[in-house]
Amino acid sequence: MPVNVQRIRRDIEAIALCTQTPGSGATRPTFSAAWSEARDYVISQAKAAGCGISVDAAGNLHARPASLDSQQPVYLCGSHIDTVPHGGDYDGVAGVSVALELLRSAHEDGVTIPLQLIVFAEEEGPTFGLGMLGSRAWVGDLTDADLGRLRNSDGQSYLQAGKPFGVDQLRLLKEFFIPERFLGLIEVHIEQGPGMWQRDQRLAVVHSIAGRRQFAVTVHGQANHAGATSMQDRSDALATAAKIILGLEHLASALGKQTVMTVGRLTVQPNAINVIPDRVEFTIDFRAADDETLKLGDAQIQGLIKTMCGQRRQQFEFNQTESIPARPMDGKLVSRLQRLGGNLPATVSGALHDSAVIAPYVPTVMLFVPSKDGISHNPAEFSRIEDIAAAAELVQRLVRQRSIGQLNNMDRTGFVAACGGCFEHSPWIAERASDRRPFDSVDDLHEKLCSVVRAAGAEEQLSLIRAHPDLVGRLAKEGKLTRESTSEQAAARLTSLSAEEIAAFEQHNAAYRKKFDFPFIICARENKKEAILAAFPRRLQNDRQQEIATALQEIFKIARLRLIDSVAEE
Repeated sequence: MPVNVQRIRRDIEAIALCTQTPGSGATRPTFSAAWSEARDYVISQAKAAGCGISVDAAGNLHARPASLDSQQPVYLCGSHIDTVPHGGDYDGVAGVSVALELLRSAHEDGVTIPLQLIVFAEEEGPTFGLGMLGSRAWVGDLTDADLGRLRNSDGQSYLQAGKPFGVDQLRLLKEFFIPERFLGLIEVHIEQGPGMWQRDQRLAVVHSIAGRRQFAVTVHGQANHAGATSMQDRSDALATAAKIILGLEHLASALGKQTVMTVGRLTVQPNAINVIPDRVEFTIDFRAADDETLKLGDAQIQGLIKTMCGQRRQQFEFNQTESIPARPMDGKLVSRLQRLGGNLPATVSGALHDSAVIAPYVPTVMLFVPSKDGISHNPAEFSRIEDIAAAAELVQRLVRQRSIGQLNNMDRTGFVAACGGCFEHSPWIAERASDRRPFDSVDDLHEKLCSVVRAAGAEEQLSLIRAHPDLVGRLAKEGKLTRESTSEQAAARLTSLSAEEIAAFEQHNAAYRKKFDFPFIICARENKKEAILAAFPRRLQNDRQQEIATALQEIFKIARLRLIDSVAEE
């Protein structure tokens, strides 16, 4: 079944109700009652989709199709459901709803996909003062001793608060993340910045998660009377800090568009209205898409501080408090998603995610959907459900792909089931092509399938043409198209036509069938509605043999795109 937009909407709305602050955003601290309620919803939906449920020792929730062999490697897919105080409804939840919908869709289709939902515990960080605890503990970046030191507002450690939800100190010591069990991680997330919304990009593939270095800086001046000390006699620590902060803006811009520097915390002493500040403490959050830029920026920040303080003969302290390297995403997964999505743009994630923790261990990729006006961590946070559904469709294509090697090793029945749908309601083509294995590539597979059609008799070729539905025809209106045809007609914007456009398609379809006695066929994914409508009168000028040849060429184009969707190169 196609991805169901309304079910994704229902997921997001249901989880949004699980909050400590109704009417004032989503507040779901990890292991709280609100978080537990949201988690229970995810579990109930996954069970209804035929999944078994498990929790690893770090507290991350997993849902895996019960019909899947326990030894078969799978893609992890998901995100998180915890929030910052008074956060939004889409951060993290969008990715969880995508994984749920893919499991439901596969269950309805009666197929088993290599996909395992994951809900990472404590991604955000406010509850225990450190983010991405579930993923970090799972891969061993944090120990049980680390988790025992982290406390929530009730004074409970992560181990104590998480125990009712599967966190197990003893299991942490002996159950480790095993990369061989996973094909990779795919995380769908909202962008949390304005770029995609401003450019009207509905989807983008993340090729790197920015690294982060954080610093604590103290500038020392001299306190003195605000009225009696002339401007030239002052040693104002705040004035120096202000120059440094302004200088950081220039440094970030010079290092590149995807580099950012933020001073988020500032403490002034003695903090009196009539006293010149003698001590200023501030933080710097520095993020960049690659480690070389991080290294260069680090040196430039230190140089700026030294220069500004030196001009006023002031002392300073500079300490690095955190260093997280940039995390490039898996190049092959990035390329596959870009290709499947029709040359999707690539972008950098300025925000950290659990994907950054998992990426060193298994192939990892993220898909972004836009955030309205770039707003996130805010009750006004909003992303279009249709964009989230489009991301789900793209992930679905990827996880349902078979490799050339798998196709070569299948029995005839399995091969026909995998490739039969590339030609509309015509599995006989795949049946005959199965004897032409092995295939070297997707191109080789496509050529051998097409050669079966070319070698077929005239009546078989006509039966293939007649197996296709009319564009915007009766089957489309009744919702009886194949999954592939449904997606293709939607890609050409044929599912959102005006009454006049529908009438035009009906008129053209009737005229075409009357002249040629078979449906008009065009590769919808390579055309939009305007181009398709313009093609009708032009092709009506052809004779029947010309149109048979044209129809077959369009069918070959359709089959090629379907193969690209369903088969991966080795």
